[in-house]
Amino acid sequence: MKKIACFLQNINFYQELYNAAAEEGFEVQDTGSHFEKLSNYILFVTDDSLAAERTANSDLPVAFTSHSGKFQNVFNLKIPFDKVQFKSLLDQLMHGVTDDLFSRISWPEFIRKSYLIGNDIYQLDKIIFFITRELIFFAGISEIQKIRIGLSEMLANAVEHGNLGISADEKFRHTEEGTYEDFLKSRIENLKYYECRVRLEIYMDKNTVEFTIEDEGRGFDVEKAEFQAKGDDLLKLHGRGIMLTKIYFDSVEYNKKGNKVVIRKFLS
Repeated sequence: MKKIACFLQNINFYQELYNAAAEEGFEVQDTGSHFEKLSNYILFVTDDSLAAERTANSDLPVAFTSHSGKFQNVFNLKIPFDKVQFKSLLDQLMHGVTDDLFSRISWPEFIRKSYLIGNDIYQLDKIIFFITRELIFFAGISEIQKIRIGLSEMLANAVEHGNLGISADEKFRHTEEGTYEDFLKSRIENLKYYECRVRLEIYMDKNTVEFTIEDEGRGFDVEKAEFQAKGDDLLKLHGRGIMLTKIYFDSVEYNKKGNKVVIRKFLS
């Protein structure tokens, strides 16, 4: 059995590490503060900074678990334990690669992906960054930022007005009263909307970037929203995101119901 060594004071992290490793066919062993005989392991996991420093320059990969603090030549695992991140690390170690190696030795001809995105709108910027990282193969940095802004507007609309069912009037009223953030959080935490997801399909190549976004909401009158958004009171209107997206994308096409949109950017 493949083995992982660890020296952890965080018992909760240890238990989650142990369970996740077992699922993948790995054995976790607590080596304590003795680091001399680690040659039989593929990874050393620790939350002790001295242990991380002492083993950082060894042949054995080291993962440091902490809310803060980074070491050179050491992987940093999130707290609380992130199973996906851990599986990604194991996958890299088993194949002798790291994330940065990918961009140096291979270039995709095209990318096609599909995601289900939850309703925590406060995480959208981070989500968008990670799911669009491959744009670096097809577009310049300034163009990538514009693409992400337009995508962010559309995803925010899909979450707020689609899955969370927030009307334009509700958003305007709560914004005027200074209560919109609390109102939004209450909707995100409401079990009625908790299971709703936004489906995002991505296609990109050297000529085109295309996003298809579909929410589980009731939809809206697209023509009416676009007409109203040409006025001054953009905060009140669903069409604000549409108008802003049209600045950064060459094509914005909704279905008749108004809960699905395809946005395209043609790359120069």
